[in-house]
Amino acid sequence: FFRFRFSCCAFFFSARRKSRRFPTRQTYVPRVLAFEMGSLFKLRDYWVTKVGDEDDFDRHSLCVANIDNEPASTGTGCSEKILVGSLRGLLRMYQVKQKGFKADDLLLEQDLGDPILQLAAGRFLPSGSQLGLAVLHPRRLCVYSVLRQGGAGAGGEGQADPLARVFFVMRKEYEHPMARTAYNLCFGSFGGVFGKDYICVQSMDGQLQFYEQEKLVFARFLNNFLVPGHLCYTPKGDSFITNTSTFDIECYKYQVLYASTGSEVKAEDAADKEASSDPGSSAAKGKLAQVDWTVNVGEDVVDIRVAKFLRTSANQQLDTIVLGERTLFVITDKGVIRQQKRLDYFTSCLCPYIFKADGKIQNLIVGTHNHSLQVFSDTSLVWAAKASAVPLALEVATMAKVEGMVVMLGDDGMVSVNYMGTDPATGPVQILESKELDYEEMDEEHRRLQALIRQAVNAGKAEPKDQVQMKAHVPGVLDSRDASFDAAGGGEGHARSVTVKLLLSYTGEGDIEGAVVTVSVPSPFQVAERSILIPTIAGNAEPQELALTFFLPESTPAGSSVGLLPTSLSTTCLVAYTSPTGEPLTTKITFLLPLSLAGCVIPPVKNPQFKITLDTNRLPPQLQLLFDDILAGKGELASAGNVLSFQYYNTNGGDATILVSKNAGRYRVQSGTFEALWLLTSELVRRLKLHFGDPNAPQQQQLQEGESAEPFCITYTDNVPFQEYFVSIDAHFAARQQLTQSQQLLSERAHQFRSIQKRLLVRYKDRNPSPLSNLDLLFEDTYRQLVQIAEKVEVDQGLLQVAGNTLTCATNLMLLLIRYRFQMKSEEFKILQHNLSPVVVDSQTQGWEECTDAAMTHLLRTCLARNARESGSMPQPLQVPTDTNKLKKHIALVCDRMAKGGSLRTETPAPAKKAAAAAGGGGAAASPKS
Repeated sequence: FFRFRFSCCAFFFSARRKSRRFPTRQTYVPRVLAFEMGSLFKLRDYWVTKVGDEDDFDRHSLCVANIDNEPASTGTGCSEKILVGSLRGLLRMYQVKQKGFKADDLLLEQDLGDPILQLAAGRFLPSGSQLGLAVLHPRRLCVYSVLRQGGAGAGGEGQADPLARVFFVMRKEYEHPMARTAYNLCFGSFGGVFGKDYICVQSMDGQLQFYEQEKLVFARFLNNFLVPGHLCYTPKGDSFITNTSTFDIECYKYQVLYASTGSEVKAEDAADKEASSDPGSSAAKGKLAQVDWTVNVGEDVVDIRVAKFLRTSANQQLDTIVLGERTLFVITDKGVIRQQKRLDYFTSCLCPYIFKADGKIQNLIVGTHNHSLQVFSDTSLVWAAKASAVPLALEVATMAKVEGMVVMLGDDGMVSVNYMGTDPATGPVQILESKELDYEEMDEEHRRLQALIRQAVNAGKAEPKDQVQMKAHVPGVLDSRDASFDAAGGGEGHARSVTVKLLLSYTGEGDIEGAVVTVSVPSPFQVAERSILIPTIAGNAEPQELALTFFLPESTPAGSSVGLLPTSLSTTCLVAYTSPTGEPLTTKITFLLPLSLAGCVIPPVKNPQFKITLDTNRLPPQLQLLFDDILAGKGELASAGNVLSFQYYNTNGGDATILVSKNAGRYRVQSGTFEALWLLTSELVRRLKLHFGDPNAPQQQQLQEGESAEPFCITYTDNVPFQEYFVSIDAHFAARQQLTQSQQLLSERAHQFRSIQKRLLVRYKDRNPSPLSNLDLLFEDTYRQLVQIAEKVEVDQGLLQVAGNTLTCATNLMLLLIRYRFQMKSEEFKILQHNLSPVVVDSQTQGWEECTDAAMTHLLRTCLARNARESGSMPQPLQVPTDTNKLKKHIALVCDRMAKGGSLRTETPAPAKKAAAAAGGGGAAASPKS
């Protein structure tokens, strides 16, 4: 009796203390919070709605789960549903699909008739392991399954109705009436059961009722009970944790509760029965429920959860998180308080969430009565955010394909999906002060910074003395066809090949292990092995020989009867290795493949459809001296001293001819196609430079009788062949568009094929067979179209490859002609080569045309700009153009600016710049000529 009176007094004074504290919270705490938390630490609303106008809620009124068991394969990304139950008996279900609430986000609204005390989602259904919804009313416990109905397949007579909308219904699986008024519930795998969840309901008078789905197993009363508290199940110890009116946390084992037959009736009722019954009565006998452990926390408890919170805990250990009014407690599974943290505000709710994907670490979100959310990681406050209301319940889930969204139920009846962080600034940044830009000062600073960068780069780490050296021995003739070539990986069908001997040596003392040689070969040539692993390279030993077999395949791209032209003869070999000291190093060597691998000499051909003329300041040598490697042993073909016709392999007669003037150093290269001029012209220029020697050598050793003392020079005086070059650009762009259209058509047919396939599967699986309505015929026809379009895509890819090869050769030829037309220096030519790139790479996102157009526009805006207005223009976004008119215009404009004296040099010397300014010019267009 005295214990009962003491408990009543403690509860009464605790209630009075609570009622006095609530007004004081709202008077002084928000001011402190407003000072501490600005607009940065504010909870951002992603989705928010008002749940009823006259409804009341509790911390158990919110549940977030995939309650309709929607499979992940549907692709909606919105499988999690928000369920809210009010004390008026209304149950609402929402689905967040996008930012902002829409009317169709409310999936279900149903009046259950009685107040909803708590919602829970678990494996409560009798069949299978799917989720069911447990709804706790004051006098009954109901378990529902939420079903999705409507949509495709909802039409009559088995026909699909695409206009039917999806709706949800609740089917009651079972119901448990209760004789005592319920307070709350918890669920879990009681007793270690696998694949199912059982429910435990706590009544207002302290009775625990255990339900194994459709049947009531047993009921037990708690000892020394006055008012109900929170109830939590921990699967680690198969225990139930609750709090009492004396501020104690108690833990009961499930097996102990099951065996305690003396707790089937309340303690007061048992005492009365014991006094009035026989000594051998069953009501007076039996074992009472014993507490496993108890600990006093000294204040009212707001919530109890189980989580893996502390980082110092063992892997399999779970922490019991007890949230008091002003304190956060962490209790072990033995009932020992490991840590406690005093909070500055009165708390309202608690939510643990998984911090890492493996689920071994969890953080906590604590809601407070001053409209804030606080995130704790290992008892440390890591983030705080201001909310619009007092949070009653919190959950962390994936909403609208966004992970980590916070679902909050406020005391004002608002359900919101929020995220913590900042929103990007929508307004433009205002300039506080404006002043004229000093371009000369900017150029001076730019030059100074570039000098510092060059100095820092040059002062870097020196090259090591001991490194791998490579030498390449390239034969001038092709290999003889034998079985050794097939064994090397050349394969059948490749009659022309050349074997290059690569010599590798290491100048150091130790050995190099695991070196990798990578070979980069120009199109369309191929090499037997592109990557070769060398086990060991001995130091200070004889060079190690490596044979590389290069060949020209005889196959042509799909859809084309013409093979690819050689874009270059330059081949690069790179060896990557690790020095004995552990330092990663590389060595690179570049050599030329023999010209005889690309084609052969034929009798002179007269085909002057496309021709270019190069002038030199030296008397022309005999072509037999320049092209001795391909003219050796040709007899009559080698005797023609001023004519050489060269035919490319795999091009169906593609050829080029060199005509040499007898009296002047003039060379004409002509061919039936514009792109076929490139390789023979580049070889002619290279061999002329080698023949006449280094321009820096003494001129007396290079001059012949009647020649001038000027250094050897090559010039191109005709107009740049823009129209011929633009034909290659248009052909490549048309091939890109054709491939894009074919791929788009293939995607549409594939989508149609999948849709028909799904409809057929639905018809075949239907219990009531229905006619196919010629779906099988449509399926076969779509499949045939899919195969035909796929073959067409393969042909278009081959045509695009041929067009890209043609564009590469034409671009290389244009760069060579522009260089000798405007006598560009090496530095300027490198800049032009990087902007008007001969490397043609096409992808689905961007292609050669838009990249080159952006580069040409950049040149016109910077070094070739005529005035400050052109320099200040904004660049356009990179996107696929509708035609090539703008690109062709920009290429011609760049050449026109260079013809008028424009320079591509990124730096202009200060004296030259001042002289140009004094002459009346300004900007990059007035810079001195190259």
